[in-house]
Amino acid sequence: MVKNNYKSGRVATLMEGGFAGNEAQDPTVVGEPYPIYGSATTMNMNELLLNNIRADMYFREELPPIKTWEVFITKTIKEVKECTPWVTGTHTVTTKKGMCSGTRGVGTQGRPTRMWMHLVKLFTLKPTERQIESLIVSKQSPFLRVLGFLVISPKNGEKHMQRQ
Repeated sequence: MVKNNYKSGRVATLMEGGFAGNEAQDPTVVGEPYPIYGSATTMNMNELLLNNIRADMYFREELPPIKTWEVFITKTIKEVKECTPWVTGTHTVTTKKGMCSGTRGVGTQGRPTRMWMHLVKLFTLKPTERQIESLIVSKQSPFLRVLGFLVISPKNGEKHMQRQ
C-alpha cells in the first residue's frame, strides 16, 4: 500500500498556504492598508519562488517576530544585500540528470534571496500608502527603494497612477 499523504513540517505549511506566523500590522494603529491589485494569495509572484520563500527557514523563523514598521525597516537595511529573486548560482532552468536525481532530492529550484523574503513579509504586513511612499523616497538604503517599487509593480503602479 502506498501512502499518499506526506504532509509534515514545512511541507504541511506550504500545502495549507500559510505564511509561518507572519501577520499584518494593526490597522487601527497604522491606518488603511495600501490596495494591492491581483492575487492576494500569490502576491502576483512566481509560484515556485513564493513556495521556496515560504519554505525557507529564515522566512519561517527570523521574520515572524517582526510586527512593526520600524523593526521591519531596520531588519531590511541590515539583512538585504542583493535584489535578484534567486541567490546567485542556485537556480538553473536545466534539470539534473543521472542516478534518479529527482528521487534523491537533487533540485535546481534555487534559494530565494532575503530581498524577496522581505518583499513577502512586506505584503503580509499590509503597509499603508504613506509607508510605501517612505520606502520609495528612502535615503537609508537602495534596497528599501527597490522594495517600494516592487510593491507598486507595473500591475499595481498603473492602478496607483490612475487614482491620483
